[in-house]
Amino acid sequence: MFEKFKGLSPAGRRAVIAVALFAIMFVDVLLPKCDFTVALFLVSGLGGIWAIGLMRPILLFLFFLMRAVLRYKAID
Repeated sequence: MFEKFKGLSPAGRRAVIAVALFAIMFVDVLLPKCDFTVALFLVSGLGGIWAIGLMRPILLFLFFLMRAVLRYKAID
C-alpha cells in the first residue's frame, strides 16, 4: 500500500494527506473536549492547510499585515 502511495504524483500524495487530515479533524470534533483533542484539531488543521497549499499565502498575508500594523504603531 505504501508503494502505491509513493507511486502517486506529488499532487496526488498531498491530496491523500489532506483528505486524511481533514477526516481526523471531522472525527475530532465529535470527541469530548480536552487538551489532547484541541491540540490534535490544531495540528491536523494546520497540516490540512499545508497539504492543500494555503499555508504559504496565509503566512505571507500575516507577515505583511504585521509589518503594516507595526509601521502604523511606530508612527504614533
